[in-house]
Amino acid sequence: MKKQLTYFFTALAVLVLAAFFLFVFNQIMQVYQYASVLHPIFGQVVLWTLSALFLVLLTIPVLLYYRLPQSLPVPETEEERAAHMLRLGKRLARNRLLLEEKLTFQTDDDFTRAYALLDAKANEVIIRTAKGVFLTTAVSQNGKLDALTVLITQTKMVWDLAHIYYQRPAPRDFLRMYSNVAAATFFAAQLEDMDVSEHVEPVVGTLLQSSALKSVPLLGTATNIIMDSLLEGTVNAYLTLRVGVVTKRYCGAPDHFVPSRARKAAYAEAAGMLRRLVVESSGQVIASMAKATRRAGTNTVKSGIRAVGKATGTVKSGFTNLFRSTSADTEGAE
Repeated sequence: MKKQLTYFFTALAVLVLAAFFLFVFNQIMQVYQYASVLHPIFGQVVLWTLSALFLVLLTIPVLLYYRLPQSLPVPETEEERAAHMLRLGKRLARNRLLLEEKLTFQTDDDFTRAYALLDAKANEVIIRTAKGVFLTTAVSQNGKLDALTVLITQTKMVWDLAHIYYQRPAPRDFLRMYSNVAAATFFAAQLEDMDVSEHVEPVVGTLLQSSALKSVPLLGTATNIIMDSLLEGTVNAYLTLRVGVVTKRYCGAPDHFVPSRARKAAYAEAAGMLRRLVVESSGQVIASMAKATRRAGTNTVKSGIRAVGKATGTVKSGFTNLFRSTSADTEGAE
């Protein structure tokens, strides 16, 4: 099963990459043809300029990736572990986020303190990203658009977390992390067809008891709309938190990284983050939807008033024409 998933995501990545190159090539050729109509030399200039710009933009992420140091090999013996911790200490000493701490990395306490600081920075990135996903997907409620949003946001989050720990994951590990992103994205696209209420029921239960919802009167259809929005945003935020925690545990593992153990721990840690995030952010979603509801209600009332006014004018015009016809008939009879 694991090999099949690897082959699937590899083939999917190749397919997406080929489609992307074909799309860019098609767009460049169209611009080239339009420019050549004005003048052939101008068309050549546009062609080479756009090609060079595309290559530069394609090269920059690759260079940024390879500028990061490679992940250190896992030590097998105590002697290897001592050499490993020495190399790790030198690397952490160059981390820009730790320069002000003046750590010597001669003791285990220095490593513990350094990773605690980096984990705190990583948690800020993870929570900020998950909050953005929660707000965006809760308001939009569009499965396909939400999938694209989750994909872009989580991809950037993984990249940012790798830079916090100042190390470059191996290609296989990078593929594994982005496979988690792809799986979460696929899940986000299928939310409309899946029953996930039991996974986030404790969080929603807490949400119903929070002060954000107590101040808003929820009646009838409005209750279902708001709760569906919060449920969808909560699930997407949870997936984002899980991907972020797994990435953090990989990049921040001083010794051996065990994927199965990291995934299990990620569920618990992500659930702890999720409860506070949803309770704090739900008020913004409710306020946005309440504002939209009020605006829609106001527009409906205005439309009704205009319709009544138009109908009144029509009735008035009809009676006026009737009276005029009656008066004319009376005068003719006289």
